[in-house]
Amino acid sequence: MLFFQCISALFSPTNRRGEAVKWGLVFYTVLMFAVVTTYTATYLNIQSISLIDNREFPGVEGLLPLGPVGYRWLIHSKALTGIIPNLMFLMGNWLADCLMVSSLLDAAPTHPGA
Repeated sequence: MLFFQCISALFSPTNRRGEAVKWGLVFYTVLMFAVVTTYTATYLNIQSISLIDNREFPGVEGLLPLGPVGYRWLIHSKALTGIIPNLMFLMGNWLADCLMVSSLLDAAPTHPGA
């Protein structure tokens, strides 16, 4: 919902006051939405597989515990179930941090003597 409200605000002529559409912000918003949606979908898929399909995982004696936790540890090194969600989470955080830093840099005054 927040994504659609943000896109609506970026395209709304009342919010632009005669300025052109800021396509950089539109692209950035769509990219963040895609990254966060990918993370959420893959993470919920892992949770579903672990907690529903493999709730009676036998574990590996001395290496992995019983149940869903052991199964999650087992599949953690696979690309779709371990690497992609962690990468998407990291990218989403970086994108959000970059947006915050860029807004601080835009608001910062330039050289005091200039």
